[in-house]
Amino acid sequence: MNRTFTVKHTTDRRGRPLAVIDGLPGGAAEFSAEDLRKNARTFEDIADACDQGVGAGYPETATYNTHQVRNSPFVTYRTEILGGYSTGQRLAALTLHLYNGAAHGVRLDNLLSNADKRHTRIALELLAWYAKHGENCIDFMNLARHLLEREAA
Repeated sequence: MNRTFTVKHTTDRRGRPLAVIDGLPGGAAEFSAEDLRKNARTFEDIADACDQGVGAGYPETATYNTHQVRNSPFVTYRTEILGGYSTGQRLAALTLHLYNGAAHGVRLDNLLSNADKRHTRIALELLAWYAKHGENCIDFMNLARHLLEREAA
């Protein structure tokens, strides 16, 4: 079930971020596991907006759709990370560094100075996703293990 929430981002009387959500189901709502995950991701997006101070200066209304599922950049850019070309190898090195920094050093200056805008954005998305999800992201863990296996072969 796809659902749209209308959210008014504002602050409470103490100036802390507050989200007023319209579109929540009433009592005894039934959700499948997939629906719960979609709603959880949407609520994470709303919480992130609150953390960023959306609505702190003035109330702001936004719409969030549960069907807009964000994929991990470790899935979205898997082809680039496994690509084997020089910037792809640097993205792979970054992934391995996030997995085990002690065993896999990475030169961010080398990655960022030699990457075009697209690959720079990919690297930043990987870092941001990892900062938020860390090793709780199964897609990241699977890709890192694959890279380790490929490296060992």
